[in-house]
Amino acid sequence: MQTFEPERKKGVIFHTIVLIAILAIGSFVLWVAMTRAQGGLFVSLMILLLFIFIVLPFVGYRAFALLNASYSLERDGLRLKWGLRLEDIPLNTVEWVRLANESGFHLLLPPLTWEGAILGHSNVKDLGEVEFIASDAKKLVLIATSSKVLAISPKDSKAFVSAFQRILELGSLSPIPSRSARPAAFLRQVWQDRIAKALLPVNFLLTLLLAIYTGFMVATHNRIPLGFSPNGKPFEAGPSEQILLLPVMGVLVLITNVVMGLFFFRKEEARITSYLLWFGGVISPALLLLAVILLSSQT
Repeated sequence: MQTFEPERKKGVIFHTIVLIAILAIGSFVLWVAMTRAQGGLFVSLMILLLFIFIVLPFVGYRAFALLNASYSLERDGLRLKWGLRLEDIPLNTVEWVRLANESGFHLLLPPLTWEGAILGHSNVKDLGEVEFIASDAKKLVLIATSSKVLAISPKDSKAFVSAFQRILELGSLSPIPSRSARPAAFLRQVWQDRIAKALLPVNFLLTLLLAIYTGFMVATHNRIPLGFSPNGKPFEAGPSEQILLLPVMGVLVLITNVVMGLFFFRKEEARITSYLLWFGGVISPALLLLAVILLSSQT
């Protein structure tokens, strides 16, 4: 077996810069919201913070997928790995392999792609739909099978094509079974798990209930105390919009617990960790909801 890695350096640098920038912007938005913003500005900053929390795991997953990507070539086929995306291609289904810049086809990259994450599908004239599992647009290799066309980007694309051509000439003795696993299939597997199916909806439901109840309190109260002193007395009431920080915290906890739980769920022996994280995702919004109820009761 020969394993070819995708070009990672530029993609890792790009993802690192983006992740640091997202965290820095999120921290700045939170600081401004807590120290300087009131009224409509505070609400707008909380919405922006929620958007940042949603974008962060998306970018983080693409960085994780790039670091764990590989193209493994063996006598009986090709195995592609990119995060949760797995593709096993039997050698006898491969029709041709070519460098993209020598193929004569004009490739259009999929939407929402950037350095280190060229992923998705694109329609190419005279070739049809192409699935990209690549990191570098300058090193693309096209692999045409009897059912699909894939575009990958080994770091040494010419060496990959030469190695593949040699294996095609040798022929396959026992082709590997065809397999195509996508993140959506993994999520279906999670949903079929009895414990996950019980805990995950409660995670989302309690977080949604926290957001709805907090919004109702903000709409019906002008001022709400933002905590309690050590002797149990409520602090002086402040602008009610500031308790919107609690559902934002709830969303952050939800995203963190769900994503980390999915990471550990991949391995059978680590699934107890997933269950504990998702159980924590039930406790956290319940406690935050209780906090909102106690604070609003002091008005």
